[in-house]
Amino acid sequence: MPTIGETRERRITLLDGAAVLAGVLSGAFGAYAYYSPLLRPLAHAFTLWIAMLVLVVPGGRDARGVLRAVVALIAAVLAFYYGKEVMYGFRYPGMPYSVDPGQLVLWCLFAVGAGVAAGLVFGPIGRADLRGSLGTAAAAGLVIADAVRRADHGGVDVLAVAAVVTVALVFARGVRSWRQAGRVAALVVPLGLVGFLLASGPDIIEQFLV
Repeated sequence: MPTIGETRERRITLLDGAAVLAGVLSGAFGAYAYYSPLLRPLAHAFTLWIAMLVLVVPGGRDARGVLRAVVALIAAVLAFYYGKEVMYGFRYPGMPYSVDPGQLVLWCLFAVGAGVAAGLVFGPIGRADLRGSLGTAAAAGLVIADAVRRADHGGVDVLAVAAVVTVALVFARGVRSWRQAGRVAALVVPLGLVGFLLASGPDIIEQFLV
């Protein structure tokens, strides 16, 4: 019969595996959305990835949260870019297409940096303390900021629905009382402004480097 320590380690291993799987699934969905006229706005927004991180990151120590976030985001990047190549082959048979290695490496580096930050910030989501409230508000604020950032690119309806669903997921995952809900709501706007700058950063850097 397994000991408590063995059971806990097995649970942690399963959650780490779930992080990789969630990354692959979200990246594959993003690749499909890229070629969908209706869903394409989701392929260019961070809402999908934030929802994925909120599901798989919380529930462990900081180091474990960082590990889950990094591996999930790298898995998502790889699945997204190679999924785009597969989808292109289905839509345009015989037409040449290949993944740009430089762009792939660049976004994997972004995934590492974003994963470290997300692991530290989103890891406490679900706790009733200040870090839990800050993490929850940061996730919700980032979703709203990203929707605002992409609003002038078309697909507003799809982005709005995705943002509402994701914010609801964030609150369900992170809020444990009405008091905490009020605290989180008060923090969403200021953290959303910070999130707007962070969400815009990768696109700006990519334009300069690629």
